[in-house]
Amino acid sequence: MKKVVIGLVVAIVVIGIVLGYMFWKNTNKKEPVTGEVVEAEVYHGKRGNITETERIKFLSQNDEYLVGMMGLPVSNEVKTFTNDEMIRFALNIAVERYSTMLEQKKNKDGTYSYLIEQETVDAITNEFFGIDSVSYDKDANVYYSKSNKAFVFNENIEKTLYYYPVTQENKEDGSVEITADAIFISDEQEKEAIEKAKYEGKYVPENVDSTIKFIFNSEGKLISYQYQ
Repeated sequence: MKKVVIGLVVAIVVIGIVLGYMFWKNTNKKEPVTGEVVEAEVYHGKRGNITETERIKFLSQNDEYLVGMMGLPVSNEVKTFTNDEMIRFALNIAVERYSTMLEQKKNKDGTYSYLIEQETVDAITNEFFGIDSVSYDKDANVYYSKSNKAFVFNENIEKTLYYYPVTQENKEDGSVEITADAIFISDEQEKEAIEKAKYEGKYVPENVDSTIKFIFNSEGKLISYQYQ
């Protein structure tokens, strides 16, 4: 009888040890998941000194700054926007804003190009650069078509990066230099995660592809830029 009792006690102890080990193991398995959640909560974009006013002002046109810069040459030095670069910037934004309203022409290869009038380009360069009419050579500009009396643009605009403003430097001449992270957020992520990265600075350092400086004059118009 005593042997049976001892056997039951031993069995109970063994079962208790096994259950305890399984509980401990399952608990430890959850720790990496918690770590991933904490990493996803990092607000890397909030590390700088940009004022809330400038941050909101920049973010209000964030997508258009991004689109406008597409196709412009990378520069490790501060570079003043050339006339042709301002025109390219304006053409990018014209397609982004007005693609459904712009007239199109069919190309020989079956594709279509947008016809963008001078007035549209002038309005956009005035908005972003404070220049009513950017001068250019109609014979040399790669986008202007004398036969169509308009700019012809057939390049696709595909966003793969987003900007988030991080630091701000106020110059003695009244200009403002804003440095923004160019961040890569996979489209496979949930829309909420993408929106938080774009507008709240909620992303990890590994998502930063590069940084870019935008220099605005005292009137808030773009004058130069720099990639880093």
